[in-house]
Amino acid sequence: MLQLSPSQRVCAPQFIFATGIENSYPLVTGADGKDLRVDEMAKSGHYQHWKEDFALARELGIEYLRYGPPYYRTHLAPGKYDWDFADEAFAELKRLRIMPIVDLCHFGLPDWQGTFQNPDFPTFFAEYAQAFARRFPWVRLFTPINEIL
Repeated sequence: MLQLSPSQRVCAPQFIFATGIENSYPLVTGADGKDLRVDEMAKSGHYQHWKEDFALARELGIEYLRYGPPYYRTHLAPGKYDWDFADEAFAELKRLRIMPIVDLCHFGLPDWQGTFQNPDFPTFFAEYAQAFARRFPWVRLFTPINEIL
């Protein structure tokens, strides 16, 4: 478990300098005029180079990294998750002593949920957020939903 100093447990720093790795999955209009999903982690090569990405962040002295698992690849169906990538990535962040500021949902939903207008989205997302918190209890900083549109 990540060990926090007494001052970190009592209150957060007044200022955090952080950077981040984009984990959005936006719906864009493709060249053919049809809707197209873009996985920004795949587009940037992060899935192949995530250990190097984290090592470079650590080398730069980054202590806080805005980062989140790819929501659409993790939340497969109601109550069903694939934590394989998140388990490895968050273990490495912890090992490197980089505190993540977790984007649980950044600019896109799993296709099975449709859009943010889905009336069941709040229920699905709450169950996902709870499952994440149980799996990674050492994580303390979150951006629950970023850039819905």
